[in-house]
Amino acid sequence: MRVCRHSAIEIATIQTKFTPSGLRDKGDIKAVLCESMQKLGLFLFVLSFLPWLAIFFVVPFLPLDIPQKTTLSVVLAVGAEVCFWISVVLLGKEIVTKYRRYLHP
Repeated sequence: MRVCRHSAIEIATIQTKFTPSGLRDKGDIKAVLCESMQKLGLFLFVLSFLPWLAIFFVVPFLPLDIPQKTTLSVVLAVGAEVCFWISVVLLGKEIVTKYRRYLHP
């Protein structure tokens, strides 16, 4: 289910319309909200890859016991998956599939 029905090009071309009272039109507020939700989704999508890098390249070299490293790895992996799935909800399946194909050839 997509949160936003506007494409990125439509959002970029929407001009701000003010009502006589000086407030924005409801359509503009929805467009701005949609754009910010897409930015948040993209940020979470990129953020979801960073814990995996930490699991493979940082955690093994920390001065911790094996159970502590295992716990830290599990917490990072769960956090990465939560970020990824929230980004899927915000961006939509099509966009996430496109970015995944680009990042993992």
